[in-house]
Amino acid sequence: MVTEPEFDGHEPMVTSTAEIVAGWPLPQGAYLADTIRRGLLASIGTGYDDPQVVADLAVGPLVIALARMEVDLADARRRIEELEHTLGLRNGHER
Repeated sequence: MVTEPEFDGHEPMVTSTAEIVAGWPLPQGAYLADTIRRGLLASIGTGYDDPQVVADLAVGPLVIALARMEVDLADARRRIEELEHTLGLRNGHER
């Protein structure tokens, strides 16, 4: 038996794609993520408001950001290893 959803007296909440994107909680200082979000909002403002199009537009910048983070993390790991090695030599033991 199929039942109809009950009406509770409240209108369903309709959220636009722009409201969803604008509502993404970004931490303060996340400049690259904020730039990506502002670019998406600008695209939505020019008519590209289909959620699938927005997702497609977001993928490229997200992959670029991930690639930058990956390279930066590898560089940071290398520098940490160099510092640990230098500190180890300074303290008289080799690692």
